[in-house]
Amino acid sequence: MAIAKQVYKWERIVPVRFTRSTGAVPAGTYVPDPDDRGYARYHGPVLGVCRGDLTRVSVVREQLEDPAPLFVSSEIPARLTITNPAPDPGRLPNGHIVDIEFRASSTDGDVKVRIHAQQLNGPIVGELTVHISQVLTILCAVHRTAIYALPSTRAAANTTARSFTDIDNLMTGVSRQWRPAGIQFTIDIRKNDTNLTNQVARNGINPTDGALLCPVYGSGEDNENFTRLMATNRQARRLNIHFVRQIRTASADGSPFYIGFGSSAERGLVVSDTADDLETQAHTLAHELGHILNLAGLQHTVDNDAHSDDDPQWNEIVTRRRHDLWTRRRLMYYMVGLSAADRTGPGGRYAFDGQDVGHGAGRSGHMITIKNLTNDHTDNEYTDARNRQATLFTP
Repeated sequence: MAIAKQVYKWERIVPVRFTRSTGAVPAGTYVPDPDDRGYARYHGPVLGVCRGDLTRVSVVREQLEDPAPLFVSSEIPARLTITNPAPDPGRLPNGHIVDIEFRASSTDGDVKVRIHAQQLNGPIVGELTVHISQVLTILCAVHRTAIYALPSTRAAANTTARSFTDIDNLMTGVSRQWRPAGIQFTIDIRKNDTNLTNQVARNGINPTDGALLCPVYGSGEDNENFTRLMATNRQARRLNIHFVRQIRTASADGSPFYIGFGSSAERGLVVSDTADDLETQAHTLAHELGHILNLAGLQHTVDNDAHSDDDPQWNEIVTRRRHDLWTRRRLMYYMVGLSAADRTGPGGRYAFDGQDVGHGAGRSGHMITIKNLTNDHTDNEYTDARNRQATLFTP
């Protein structure tokens, strides 16, 4: 029986699509999130990998039956080798969602992974661009920081509870999330003697042991205590990351409590202890590092389109925030860290943002954008981050 389908102007038919693999992954295999925003210029998603990486991605039979015969090939086998399914004959198993794996060579550049119908040299019904990069390393000095007022001394109650083992695990998770941009954060200095002892009061609120005292969110006031922390035991030509017991604001009860924040100008950031699991905190830390690498600066492209965590409700400079551009799937999704009541439910400003995008309830995504789309002034984060890495420690 014929199927009648009304189309207004035009419609793009997508027989198959590519998505991040969500199953258990063995050590040494990467599962980046494809940048699948906009097909007009790219004819499919773009995936970032590093030289030599073994990568897994899922293929979805979007508008095909699950047994439809599909085959996978590499545009340039010398640059990218299909490892699963076996290249001869390269047939995908049956199923709605199936995984493929491939290994990148040591040559930078783009290469296509193609899905063919019926046979290995059959018509192409899906295409994934794989962008291969050399890894760029950012050296980090991590600080187990104590915060107190003299004549008190360093103690467990005023020092971060995160051990160096915890921090190593966090940074491993961070580097995994930044892998599609070809950036790795490597700890080569560990400081267990960093103490902030000279905080200043603010708005009549005195500092408390263990807590960094910051302005109330949205006040626009200078954050002197953060600046003092960044100057404490600073390690030259390193990204200085301070782990502290707590970050509170100069309000009667100390709320809202920050999870963390960073400064590209200071080449550093601060992260508070949290009851969240390491994976959740690794996401927060990866997000803050996005600020360091200029993915959220007011001068990114256009002031009014700035991708900072500020919302028009709090920052009058940012007047035209686009909810449809800063999606929950992106690492730099804004308003991360506000209370659930502020994000969802009756009275919440962003009811959509409680959705699970595949990394667990309450977590946003890991996607770092690679495409450079005409109408998105905050994309091409891959290039922005790598450019900032090159100048991070220059004047």
